[in-house]
Amino acid sequence: MSNALNGNEEIQNRNMKVLAFLVLVWGAFCVLGIRLFYLQYVHYEDNFARSENNRIRRMEIDAERGFIFDRNGKVLVRNRPSYQIVLDAQRMPKSREAKDSLFNLLLGIKDSSGRRMIDSASLDTAFQRSVWIKNRPIRILEDASPEEVSIIEEHSHDLPGVYAITESRRDYPYGTLAAHALGYTSEISEKQLEKPEYKDKYNSGDRIGQKGLEQQYDEEFRGKDGVRIVEVNAFGRIVSEIKGMGEEPALPGLHLVSTLDLRVQEAAEKALPDSVKGAIVAIDPRNGEILAMVSSPRLDPNVFSLKRRERNRGWAKVALDSTRPLLNRAIAGVYPPASVFKLVTSGAGLEHGLLSVNKYYPHLCDGGYRFGNRYQKCWGVHGNLNVVNALRLSCDVYFYQAGLEIDMERINEFGRRFGLGEEVLGIDIPGERRGWLPDSASFNKRNKRSGWRWARGLILNLSIGQGQLVTPLQQAVLVGSLATNAGVYKPHLMKELRDRSGKVIKKFEPEIIRSGQMKESTHKVILAGLDSVVNHPGGTGKRGAVKGIRVGGKTGSGEWKKGEKTHAWFAGVAPLYAPEIAVSVILEAAGGGGALAAPIARQVMEAYFSRDSLAIGNNQ
Repeated sequence: MSNALNGNEEIQNRNMKVLAFLVLVWGAFCVLGIRLFYLQYVHYEDNFARSENNRIRRMEIDAERGFIFDRNGKVLVRNRPSYQIVLDAQRMPKSREAKDSLFNLLLGIKDSSGRRMIDSASLDTAFQRSVWIKNRPIRILEDASPEEVSIIEEHSHDLPGVYAITESRRDYPYGTLAAHALGYTSEISEKQLEKPEYKDKYNSGDRIGQKGLEQQYDEEFRGKDGVRIVEVNAFGRIVSEIKGMGEEPALPGLHLVSTLDLRVQEAAEKALPDSVKGAIVAIDPRNGEILAMVSSPRLDPNVFSLKRRERNRGWAKVALDSTRPLLNRAIAGVYPPASVFKLVTSGAGLEHGLLSVNKYYPHLCDGGYRFGNRYQKCWGVHGNLNVVNALRLSCDVYFYQAGLEIDMERINEFGRRFGLGEEVLGIDIPGERRGWLPDSASFNKRNKRSGWRWARGLILNLSIGQGQLVTPLQQAVLVGSLATNAGVYKPHLMKELRDRSGKVIKKFEPEIIRSGQMKESTHKVILAGLDSVVNHPGGTGKRGAVKGIRVGGKTGSGEWKKGEKTHAWFAGVAPLYAPEIAVSVILEAAGGGGALAAPIARQVMEAYFSRDSLAIGNNQ
């Protein structure tokens, strides 16, 4: 009996357990059913949208950057296709362990030579950016080769959210040519993003113009990015493009037609070796158009379009170079104008009736001039001279006496008429520096700490251009404006902005920014002086002469450091009596301007007046 009862109890217990299990299973199905109902019906729209957002992606289309041309339509700056290996933050793993695994996998990928493809610094930066950048891919390998793209594709199943895209990068087909005028592009820095002018217009990872025309007209070059709607797979790779869902085409940037003349620019580059520190500026004094601009030593802007490793190496080389190749000496190098400034001293004296072709100073040039206890030497013995011959021979003794008589206030006033002084000329690239025309007030202020005070004897040096500060651009503008007597035109590098159809969107209108005029009688004598320097016996600038073209000019040898060679200057204009081109040349610590700078200016002008360029010049 007891055995039967025990058997019944076991059966009942077993049945209860089965029943409990069935209840649990049924309950689980109920919960699951309720959950499915909740997801499919109550939150259907939200979940569908979330699913679609994981599958359907809104992707930015980079607008193609506008090109830069020379004045005759030759391409100076263009774009090239560039492969980028990127990280998609929305498709990469979420957990810390999975992210670390992805990081290590990427770090371990090597190319066929066994070299690691992606450096840890770039990868670490990209992973940090993925925390806040969700709407666009983040570069982890720039300017990848086809082989590197292929290797990434081979590992695609192990690399969720990692894939290749194609961008355009800047290409400078002539390398270092006109590099300082053109500028370059690079990824915007975090420091730049904090500045007001960039904060609301640019995002981290954007490439922007740096220096030169690239920076000045960056907004015009950039165009407007577009949007496309795509379907992606589980790895974040695009499988199809979806039309009709709000896509927007990218609007390409504007093309810039510059004022540069490739023929003249190439001649200037060839004439000034990269081993020499110096600058050349060639300008049309009739409208302010820059025909050529060279700063030496040069840099290759293509370096900044390479992958990070090569770019950093190139940047370090440039940044640490003691010759300062990043400095645009044409607009930011400041130097004593040397004897080129004698044109200003002469003009001031002629304007005020204190000099004339018939006036001779009582102290003949016998090699020097005594003022008080000071004895100021001249570079030669020139005898009795008038103003034209004093310019021809660049006689210091004559201009010592002229400066004392005219006084610096009058001399500086005349210089400011023609673009010299404490204000920039306003060229349309960043980095232009001001000059300096000392007077008693500015001299005392600048030299307050040293204890130096203005004295009348300083006029002797200032009258021959030893003490002022000018840029090569200012020297070119000075000699060109003196020759035209028609005003100082604002120097500029942009001639036109055009859309892709060739339609002119914006055109630079010539603008007079300084009076740049003098009496006709003064102008006549200045022209005679410029002429005599190059074309008359004994002229210091005879090596600047161009066969068949009347060239006027002025040489200079600027003292800057005791015991060092002088800066070599030449500023010339041609044709002298109907100017089309003005050229200034400076060679730092090179020696005499007549021997070294004048031949360089001649080569630049010869290129301008060659057959093709002459036709262009006559039809402007």
